[in-house]
Amino acid sequence: MKTNFNIIAVFAFLWSINVFPQGYDILEQEHSVNVEINGEPLKGVGWKEVPGLITTGVFTTSEAKLSPQKRGYRFSPDIFNFDDYNTNSAKIFRAYKYHLTDKLKFHLPFQENLLENILLENGATPIDIEYKKSNKGKVAYFNGVSSYIDYGSDDANFQELTISVWLKPEKVSGSNSIIGKGEVFSAKIFNGNLQFTTPGIKDHTSYAVNIKPGEWIHVAYVYMPNDKVFFYLNGRLIDQKEASTIANTDHSVLIGSNLWGQYYNGLMSDFAMWNRALSDDEIYSIYQKGIPVKSNNAKSPVWAYFAGICLIVFIIVWILRRKKFSRKIVKIENEETIVLGDYHIELLGGLVLKSDNGMEDITHLLSPKRKELFLLLLLFTLKSGGISSKKMGEILWPNFTPASIKNNRSTQIKELRKILEGKLPVDIVFSDKKWSLIIPNDIRIDLLELKHFIPELFNNIKHSTKQLKVMSISHLVNKGPFLPQLDLEWLDSFKADYGNTILDILTPYIEEELEIEHQALFNIIDAILVIDPLYETAVKKKIQLYVNEGKHMSAKKVMDSYKKLYESFYKEPYDVSLLSN
Repeated sequence: MKTNFNIIAVFAFLWSINVFPQGYDILEQEHSVNVEINGEPLKGVGWKEVPGLITTGVFTTSEAKLSPQKRGYRFSPDIFNFDDYNTNSAKIFRAYKYHLTDKLKFHLPFQENLLENILLENGATPIDIEYKKSNKGKVAYFNGVSSYIDYGSDDANFQELTISVWLKPEKVSGSNSIIGKGEVFSAKIFNGNLQFTTPGIKDHTSYAVNIKPGEWIHVAYVYMPNDKVFFYLNGRLIDQKEASTIANTDHSVLIGSNLWGQYYNGLMSDFAMWNRALSDDEIYSIYQKGIPVKSNNAKSPVWAYFAGICLIVFIIVWILRRKKFSRKIVKIENEETIVLGDYHIELLGGLVLKSDNGMEDITHLLSPKRKELFLLLLLFTLKSGGISSKKMGEILWPNFTPASIKNNRSTQIKELRKILEGKLPVDIVFSDKKWSLIIPNDIRIDLLELKHFIPELFNNIKHSTKQLKVMSISHLVNKGPFLPQLDLEWLDSFKADYGNTILDILTPYIEEELEIEHQALFNIIDAILVIDPLYETAVKKKIQLYVNEGKHMSAKKVMDSYKKLYESFYKEPYDVSLLSN
């Protein structure tokens, strides 16, 4: 027994000082980890599995899995399990900055005409909501007794949450709920303090600032489960509290109240909620500049229709009295039919890769960097037959050493080939000092089809429209914008050349007095507006076509849509009567 005891004691001692030889499962494996953005270490990264750990650059850990987190960023991959990770090199998580409207659950400007449209469109129910004039315009007023908006049942899984709103409270004593979702959460003002309540019941209260009635303030709550609740006033972080968890349910979202009937009393404007935790910079940007208003197709108030009808009558009279110009008669060819291939690569309307006769979407298999590599190879192959190793390195791995660029290029191309193998039969080759794609005939590429009709598509050459298949070009362009979701610096020149070429080809058909069949002209106009939605001449022509066909309400919708888009983009009013000039 004594011998056994000594063996156990020695074993315990060796365990305590970690001197077991390699190969014993008793030791935990250490891993090197880094988070990068554009090839540089991202500062201040937290980790879900290790609360309190904040890193910048490479660090070591023995955790079996890791999930990076930093407000305002998403990560690829967003979680990694190290069980089968047998390399000495650091595991790289890549960070990408969110756009302000990414994961925006809903946005209510709370200006009377906009709010009614949005609520109607989303099936939300306003209860006893009034509208009062203020220095923010005519905005929603909650009476503190019965006013609220029922946004309906919502089973969204709130892993993270941000609430942003402008308030002018009349009462701050007691509990005044800004928003509540059943037993999930409630954000409110409690006795002049910002408060965020979660089940339990757990009140997270900030005593940093005492809110006074009768003053406009911007408040924001940012919630990260099992981490923190951040409180903001007028764009500035004023406090943070350790957070509890929330239990998601399908209860209705109530704005201006909650399940306890704690009604808000006062004015409210520009309310928004996200399914993610916004950063300090994003909150400050909202306070300073507001949130971009998404266009909606909900119906306009009745008075707006009457105003629109009057305007349309004016336009009709104007059209009838116009001086008749001599017109050239132009014959538009029929659209050329393209035979579908077994595989698809689509770039117009967004990147989509499909195999199995176009039935299987494999786009998600590409990480952001490999997606960028694939596009780089494809577009430079279409433009100039390929891309040199030097230029590829300058674009994808700027400021890297030559050895590091070569290593990254080799690894990424190898992984890209592995992903595409058996899914998309393209070959990545290096020939004549250029990397390029070899594309078989059974792959249908919308941009390659367009290049068939416009051979010098990306070479910024002025094109004659005489021998071009205009209808086929319009049909393809109408699929959607060229890679609209990708904002890459090197891609800007491709987008500019693409847009300029299409406009050079199509705009003569609407700017000259040509006699063209209406449907063909509609297709051309729509294609122009895909490239430039604010092309006023195209909008005027479209309105004129609708009026000529007696479709006055369609003309009115085009006017309304253009006005909203113009004002959203330029941040200034637009007089729709200009569309009749």
